[in-house]
Amino acid sequence: MEETCLEEGPAVNFERATLEIANTDPIRPSTESADNASNQNSASRNVCNVPFKHIDVHTFFTDRNEVVERAISDCTEKLIKQNDDELVGSWLLTEISLWDTEKERLVLLATKALYSVKYDFISLKILDFNRLPILLFDTIVTGDIIYPSSSLAPRLNGLAEGVSSVIHCAVRQEWSSIAGCSNLTQFEPRKRHMSGIRLMWNRGQPLTLIKKWNPFARNIPWLTYASHPLFWYKDGTEIVKTRFDIEAFNTTLKSLLPRESNVVNMPIIIENYCSLGALVHNRNGLGFFKVRGKISF
Repeated sequence: MEETCLEEGPAVNFERATLEIANTDPIRPSTESADNASNQNSASRNVCNVPFKHIDVHTFFTDRNEVVERAISDCTEKLIKQNDDELVGSWLLTEISLWDTEKERLVLLATKALYSVKYDFISLKILDFNRLPILLFDTIVTGDIIYPSSSLAPRLNGLAEGVSSVIHCAVRQEWSSIAGCSNLTQFEPRKRHMSGIRLMWNRGQPLTLIKKWNPFARNIPWLTYASHPLFWYKDGTEIVKTRFDIEAFNTTLKSLLPRESNVVNMPIIIENYCSLGALVHNRNGLGFFKVRGKISF
């Protein structure tokens, strides 16, 4: 073959030309991005371990700007300063009663006492509060919140979750998704998937049967707290989310406890065996101040 001269370049001998395939795959980046997106989606779909599913955070009055700040300022003026005490930290947490009902509580930690406040975030006023001296606590239990092994509560929660998913798909007319929503996995038992803290001052004594089975008993010698629902769903900085975090409260409380207090890391058992009342109460968020259609409570 004769050498061919190009007009704007040197002579090229095509007889010895070779084809070289670079080690690049134009499809690979898109594949990697798809894999990354798949991993992110699988991580985001891993919400079965997140409590308080299917909630709208904007229905909470505490999601509004400066509502919690105003409540803390109000409680500090009317409760802590009147007792000649100093505020150390403040949180909005979920209190879990003896009967497994979840309630919204403003928790103020001072140098001498803990204040658990039932605050009306609609009319912005204090409804009720408990003042507990720090020296009163003899045992602090931290760990996962669980039900007894013989409890029907996880099965009832799974049944309610499955029925709710099917109804949700039907109302939104997502007929193609109903088959997936009606999958038996939707009806599997649901654990709480929550960690909490229990403050006890019973000196190791068991609760009497009269108090244990009385739904109106108030002088229960312990308090159980968990993170507020806004901790998982509220947008904002970590400083803002810390206000709803049980771990932040736990760390600050331990720094104030006397040396004789016993700190235990073990599961916190909620003795709910078959309480339909707690199921209805918790699924509808009746212990939280929320917008509920034309009425709010």
